[in-house]
Amino acid sequence: MNYHDYIASRSWRQNPARLAELEAAGFRCRICNDDGQANALEVHHRTYANLGRELPSDLTTLCRSCHRVATDHLRRLRYAGHAIAHADIQQPFECPVPLVDPTFKENI
Repeated sequence: MNYHDYIASRSWRQNPARLAELEAAGFRCRICNDDGQANALEVHHRTYANLGRELPSDLTTLCRSCHRVATDHLRRLRYAGHAIAHADIQQPFECPVPLVDPTFKENI
């Protein structure tokens, strides 16, 4: 299942688990208690194991700002142990190419 297509679908908007989580949260962000006036409310997946057949416990109601912060934090944790890939820039410095086209003659 394509995640982005699913999130944009009627199936997700009308998902009973999603609606149950919104109701259980009192239609407020679980972190900052925003009622959706300042930022739209979104439902965050705590796990994607049941994507398409979520349980209310798989979901958390968050405002858009808190959702971005939570997602960013989780991604940082997930990738914290990964080694950073570095580009090999030594070769371009060892074999420099001219930065100008010697065949181009500027009209004066």
